[in-house]
Amino acid sequence: MKKAEWVLREILYRVYEENEFFMSQKSLAETCGVSLDTVNKVVGRLEAFRSLEKKPFGFRVVEPKKILLYWAATRDLRGEILYSTYSPNSPSEIEEALPENSLLTAFSGCKRRLGCTEDYEEVYVYCHPEPVRKKFGERTHLPPNLFVLRGDPHLYKRSREGVPSLAQIYVDLWQIGGTHANRHLMKLERKMELRPVEVLKELAKMAGEGSPGRETEPIERGPVR
Repeated sequence: MKKAEWVLREILYRVYEENEFFMSQKSLAETCGVSLDTVNKVVGRLEAFRSLEKKPFGFRVVEPKKILLYWAATRDLRGEILYSTYSPNSPSEIEEALPENSLLTAFSGCKRRLGCTEDYEEVYVYCHPEPVRKKFGERTHLPPNLFVLRGDPHLYKRSREGVPSLAQIYVDLWQIGGTHANRHLMKLERKMELRPVEVLKELAKMAGEGSPGRETEPIERGPVR
């Protein structure tokens, strides 16, 4: 993934899983391991369609859903596929046979994070392709149902229990598209839409009560369960 996507992932991770709406460009650069110039370019694009507001010491996210959809629409999932093949095994059997450090995304990730029970046939995973290639081989006579995607250090940093962040799962499903993906997206949207809105209202209230011209400190919240 392009490093600009690491920045988008970090912003959305903070909003949807840490309930943090105010952040600085410097903190994003340090966490993502990218240059401040890369962060500023991303922030500038997001400010252009008013998904965030720049402040003296950073910026505040005001419409996270816009950022989520911007990333979903500009991501190139197919360009990140390192290996794909067909397996006659069920998705659960495929998942169990993957390397230990694999990160399950899309349908499999949704099942892990949300307990989704919707049927699906394709498995998407972030991991090194060679161990998977040795396990499943090359089968090109049938449409692939196992896809190994290119990962990055920040992806693993913001993952837990073998799955990436909620936003990463969302944009991957959005890129896959189709009826099955849309059903999973609806479940993810219900998971992601409530608490951030409540916190944003509280932040706005605090900003209104603060001293003029002074930036209000962000509210600390626990992760979304």
